[in-house]
Amino acid sequence: MTHTNRNPTAERPLRTRVRAAACACALAWGTLVMAPAQAERADRNKEAYVTADHSTLDDLTQVEVLTGHVVLVKGTMRLTGDRMVHRQDPEGYQHYVATADPGNLARYHERRDPVRPGVISTIDGAAERIDYDDKSDKVIMTGNAVVKRFDNGVLQDELQGARIVYNERDATYDVTSGKSGGGDGRVHIRIAPRGPAVAGTSQAVGLRPAETSPAPAESSTVPAATSAAPAGASAAPAKASAIPAAAATAGGK
Repeated sequence: MTHTNRNPTAERPLRTRVRAAACACALAWGTLVMAPAQAERADRNKEAYVTADHSTLDDLTQVEVLTGHVVLVKGTMRLTGDRMVHRQDPEGYQHYVATADPGNLARYHERRDPVRPGVISTIDGAAERIDYDDKSDKVIMTGNAVVKRFDNGVLQDELQGARIVYNERDATYDVTSGKSGGGDGRVHIRIAPRGPAVAGTSQAVGLRPAETSPAPAESSTVPAATSAAPAGASAAPAKASAIPAAAATAGGK
């Protein structure tokens, strides 16, 4: 049974693994480390709210398709796109896939648990497709994927590739190169210089190689600093008031 709700409220990849920790860099190494911080733990226990211009729910499969200025908010996490597919599995976990119209990008934003007093760290990502799974706490960005980390609004690190997997539990990143990775088929990484870049802090936090990872031959020529295209601003929020994702599913019956 399909119910339509028109309520307006309603090549072989090169892999680079990026882990969360502190300080300086050596880009010839394939595994890099970012400042240690997880997504806000409180977000996992928050309700999810979804708004869109239109939604269609299949009661049998428990799959809901939302279109038009779709916005998902869960605590500090925000996921936006032109179209979003929402599925609830038999265990009650929620799965979301946000996509964008040609020329646009789906976008992801989340605040991370603080690691230093007075520093607000956030993650912003953009891609043609973004999968969010609240069971595994993974965000998978595919197609022209870009992830940026900010401290108090100041850009600290930037990753770009064909596919980026962000694990919210341990703040690790798995970046895969491809044709969309900056247009040259390589992973691009931008690292802030060491220095007092963030007001009220002693120094900016950058990337450093992981202690146990050998340097892969493929990544030995990664440029030391390559600018990546900015992820851009977040998509415009829905005009309608927020509704709980679970309520939207139930309302589709």
